[in-house]
Amino acid sequence: MDILCLGLQGPKISITKGCTLGKYTKYSFHDKDNWVEAILEWIHSDVCGTFLIASMTKHMYYVIFVDEFSHKRGMFFMQKKDQTFTKFCEFKALVERESNNKVKALRSDNDGDYLSNEFKNFCAMEGIKWELKTPHNTQHNGVAERKNISMVEATRAMLHDQGLPLHLWAEACNTMVYFQNCSPHQILGMKTLEEAYSDKRLDVGHLRIFGSLIYFHVTKDAWKNLELTIELGIFLGHTDTPYKY
Repeated sequence: MDILCLGLQGPKISITKGCTLGKYTKYSFHDKDNWVEAILEWIHSDVCGTFLIASMTKHMYYVIFVDEFSHKRGMFFMQKKDQTFTKFCEFKALVERESNNKVKALRSDNDGDYLSNEFKNFCAMEGIKWELKTPHNTQHNGVAERKNISMVEATRAMLHDQGLPLHLWAEACNTMVYFQNCSPHQILGMKTLEEAYSDKRLDVGHLRIFGSLIYFHVTKDAWKNLELTIELGIFLGHTDTPYKY
């Protein structure tokens, strides 16, 4: 309990030993959003999975990478968690080629998928500062952790809103990342994430609702006589890097 103490300078609140031992909580973490000065100076990463249902392409996990400066996200799907290093190499090669910048620092959790000697040696060789999350403190890697939580929630909502089978979770996740990168962010002065990353304004007129009905043309050599020249389908989203599957 709190004890009221009277002193020369008036009443003062002190904390007993019992309260300290029984009620002590850790201080909250305060993110330093946008404290970096350029893209790729600091990358946050986290793995999500195992998903109970495999995707259409038999993936059970994904790894997400978030650029601290622009908040732009990149997502790569995996069949096994030990593919994390390979996906990081793919991500690094892609963003460095796009931006002519170098990845300078990486923050991740301390799960085994990040702790391989291959991963450590690669970061050391490339001069990448590597910071591991403090155990049992998810807030220490809060940027990537929050993105994972919002990603799973949005994916669940998208699938159930359209009544789609759960094995389409990878398509929903990929579409959500695409939408987020096309969306404005208050901390960026209402710039989109893509604009903060590439300094290019986006045309979003092509965006469509995930799971909506679409009609696509059947080529002439695939139909005969009075058969329909179109087929009905379901829109499964946008992606600008389809090879990630």
